[in-house]
Amino acid sequence: MKSFQKKVAVVTGAGSGIGRALSLQLAKEGATLALTDINTEGLKETVGICESFGTKVFSKVSNVAKIDEVKSFVSDVLAELGQVDLIFNNAGIALGKKTLLESSYEEWERIMGVNLWGVIYGTKEFLPHLLTRPEAVIVNISSVFGLAGIPEQTPYCTTKFAVRGFTESLRGELENTKVEVYCVHPGGINTNIAED
Repeated sequence: MKSFQKKVAVVTGAGSGIGRALSLQLAKEGATLALTDINTEGLKETVGICESFGTKVFSKVSNVAKIDEVKSFVSDVLAELGQVDLIFNNAGIALGKKTLLESSYEEWERIMGVNLWGVIYGTKEFLPHLLTRPEAVIVNISSVFGLAGIPEQTPYCTTKFAVRGFTESLRGELENTKVEVYCVHPGGINTNIAED
């Protein structure tokens, strides 16, 4: 995709960090935006900055780990903007340094919900529409921790390896369509995920 003009881009986790940076860059490049985050204040700030560039922005607070909220977001985006051309499944959380024995099942469920199920839900719910577009892109954010197992990061690495495998398999499935599929593996970035 060589131009973002007249394109609608969805960004999850848009309230801070990589999601905010993606949103601002897409706004500068002329895309219309559909943004979501569980962080109400952060999302509001991102929307305000993007709108200052003259960009049209639809936003909704939602939890990517909850399928009903994802379905509602997808429905609202399509009703409001009429199309989606790019999705950036970016929302993610970390638990900090914890061994397997130190991490609870509740923590595992939470991180799997956001980091993996959020990517699956967002991709699967938007995909039927993306397949109707002249060109479309799916970008799933993994991590360098999706390339190498790191001690005391077992839950996080598990989710990011899974995002990598999911994305690579999906790329093969969509090989003969107009939907491009990418997996990005950022290194350490000073964002709220480290603080949280």
